[in-house]
Amino acid sequence: MNTLVSRIGFWSAILVTIFLAISGITSSASIYLVSKISGFILTSIFLIVITCIYYSAPDDKKILGQIGLSFAIIYATMISMNYFIQLTFVKFGAFNTDIFSMTNPQSMMMTIEVLGYFFMGLSTLFIAPIFQSGRLEKSIRWLFVFNGILGIGGAIGFALNLDWRILI
Repeated sequence: MNTLVSRIGFWSAILVTIFLAISGITSSASIYLVSKISGFILTSIFLIVITCIYYSAPDDKKILGQIGLSFAIIYATMISMNYFIQLTFVKFGAFNTDIFSMTNPQSMMMTIEVLGYFFMGLSTLFIAPIFQSGRLEKSIRWLFVFNGILGIGGAIGFALNLDWRILI
């Protein structure tokens, strides 16, 4: 295995974990800005992780890695664009930006957000089978599958206008 790919993948995975935690912890409205900045950075780092997984995949799994990488590119494009719009256009908007604000669950940008995470879910579902040997890889595989189910399920629930509270 390429040591550069391994090093980049390892450190990118650590950064994804850190930025994911920051993004989740700060997602409340009071520190919304930090959440969007960390989420914006997270999209690029996630893309690097998926790229490293693709390059590390055995030849018979490369097609899964390529498909997963393709969906990750769609995710990263949609979500980073969405967060940049939140950080600039919505924040500095001189007119009513409710349709663009992610604080409005019926906004166009929330729809783009959900669709972006749908593509992340597809990405992780295709990447998951690459991880097969050992306990750590099997754990990673199931975490990717779980993420995929949540991303796709969330998009389906959003499209069907299901109230998330019915799941609790």
